[in-house]
Amino acid sequence: MEKVAQKPFENVSFSVTEVLSRIRKHQNEVRDLMRDKYVEFLSNANNYRMLLDSAKLLEVEIKELVNSTSQLTVDKSSAAWNDLCQYQRDLEEGVRGYKIAKKLLSIHDLFETLSLTGNAYEKRAHILAKIKLLLDDVEDPVLPELHCFQSLLLRYEIEYSELINDLNANFNKLVTLQQRTFQNTKSVTIKICKDEVQLCQVVVALLKTQHDFRSLCRFLLDEVFAPVIVKPVSLICDEKSDDEHAQIQLSYQLTVAEELRPGYKTVLSNLMQIFYNLSNMNAVLSEDECLFKVLARQMKKKLCEMLIEQCLERDIPGTIEGMKESPMVKDVSDFNGFLTTFNFIDGENDSQLEEYASSIESIHHKKLCDNVLDSAVEIMKRESHDMVVIEQHEYQFASSTSTVTGQSSSCMVTRTAVELKKFLDKVLTEVQTQHGEAAERLVKTIATILERYTVDVPMANEKLLFKIPQQSALFRNDCSYLNYWLQKNDDKLKDHCSFACISESLKTCGEDIFQHQLSSQRTQMLQALNGFELTNSLVELGSEHQRAIRQCIRQFELLKNVWQTVLPDGVYKQNISGLVDVFLREVIKRVQSLEDITTAIGNGLVLLIDTMKETLPKLFKEPSEVHQLVKQWTKLMQLRQILCGSLVEITEQWAEGKGPLTMCFSAEEVKHLVRALFQNTKQRQACIASIV
Repeated sequence: MEKVAQKPFENVSFSVTEVLSRIRKHQNEVRDLMRDKYVEFLSNANNYRMLLDSAKLLEVEIKELVNSTSQLTVDKSSAAWNDLCQYQRDLEEGVRGYKIAKKLLSIHDLFETLSLTGNAYEKRAHILAKIKLLLDDVEDPVLPELHCFQSLLLRYEIEYSELINDLNANFNKLVTLQQRTFQNTKSVTIKICKDEVQLCQVVVALLKTQHDFRSLCRFLLDEVFAPVIVKPVSLICDEKSDDEHAQIQLSYQLTVAEELRPGYKTVLSNLMQIFYNLSNMNAVLSEDECLFKVLARQMKKKLCEMLIEQCLERDIPGTIEGMKESPMVKDVSDFNGFLTTFNFIDGENDSQLEEYASSIESIHHKKLCDNVLDSAVEIMKRESHDMVVIEQHEYQFASSTSTVTGQSSSCMVTRTAVELKKFLDKVLTEVQTQHGEAAERLVKTIATILERYTVDVPMANEKLLFKIPQQSALFRNDCSYLNYWLQKNDDKLKDHCSFACISESLKTCGEDIFQHQLSSQRTQMLQALNGFELTNSLVELGSEHQRAIRQCIRQFELLKNVWQTVLPDGVYKQNISGLVDVFLREVIKRVQSLEDITTAIGNGLVLLIDTMKETLPKLFKEPSEVHQLVKQWTKLMQLRQILCGSLVEITEQWAEGKGPLTMCFSAEEVKHLVRALFQNTKQRQACIASIV
């Protein structure tokens, strides 16, 4: 057994030594070659082809020797086992050295082969890729430490740069990009060579070198796609007139009015023509890579964003009729499919246009609602001087428990309110045809319109509403008119939670403006009554007293002219009678405050009361209504009777607390007037004594 094992051991011992010697010799020869070529740059007479051949033979022997050592069986306790392990380590060390030598020789061989390829760009790119792979081997820590490594790396970079420069120069000859700017216009021309073989070789080689085509993408985006999307262009795509080139030519004005921007259909048509002609240079590297995919990775996202933001977004119809007739959703989806068919895909933004097409309907609804709101606000801000008569059945809002029931009548609202109501009817009709989010959005828009009405209209017409009585009355009617529309259509508005608040806001807003006007009129009237100052030192009434009363009456007559036909009859009666009542109360209070009423003052007061008696009932369509509407009217008439009556007549009118005077005057008030009007006599004492 020992002899059988000893013979192969002796052979292995001899073979390892021999192979290691040959490996060292091979390493020295490769080292000399690399030193001369890449360190000292000397001409070398060694034939590296012979080194390659010897390396192949050496590799075969190494494999056989490794196999033979691994198959030996030796007693692990014997000295032979230790020797065998040492020879295996020596052999492994030699093999590592051999592999480095082999890699260096392979790199050199590739460089030598590269110099023979000439203009075979694809082959050059392939060889350079192999060299790069060898130089970048991260599992080899020895190669970067060699003296020749930097020279090898430098030569690779030089060869790579030369290849790229050659490819770019040839690509620029095969695909020419030109742009010329004139005073007001710009022209762009792209010529693509029809020599498919040559063009394919150059493009494929560029793709293999992982060229990014950044300058081409920038040119296409800035000089071709951007103007096509935002400007009216003259586009000519010609594949036939020139035997050598397919051409894309476009020209356009540098400055273009906004309204002349092209529609989305024109833009998509032009883009498809351009892509169709650009496909002449769309060389295919593999099933997964082609030029258009490289271009898409560089610019598809920006192109889609530009198309959406500067074209499609603008052209989404903002009207109901426009959207019904628009094929935009299908057109955008088809264009996205067109780009996919031409392999203009990047794996990240390929569904962007499709997703946008799916959202067009929703964007349309938002745009529609924005336009609806804008149109409504535009109606609100129109001049509101024109008035329209509204019959009673159209303004049931006029009914109020606080008003006096009267005959059927009409009132007036502004033409603006009528137009806004018609516009809201149109929007509400559209709500009935919509469903889901679209209907809900329109309903919310109606709510917004009415909310804006209570803010925008008072702001836009502030001076008119607060200074001109007719305008404040019209605004009060307008708010009630719109509020009635809101209540009438409550069931169609899907019980939107905000409409109850909006209804209250409309009612409050109109009433507040009108009440402010009423307050202003009361203040104005009381200021006029400052001229009707009655003092105990007064002997007779002067012209200023008559002027004050007539000024107030004139104020009421002016209000009648601007309110009676505008306000609902009940509202008019309620408010004009309220003002007259305040006026009469103030007059009566001042008369009652006198301690001494001379005959001249009494006669003057009777004349003024007669003036009021003649004019004030005319403020109402039925003069007799003054008795029911003006609470102080009866008291005024009774005051007149007291002023011009005798003590006997006053006593009879009081009738021991059962006469007509008791309706409006207290016993103390009548006694006070009797003392002021009559001198202290037995008859006056008897009269006063009877008034209890």
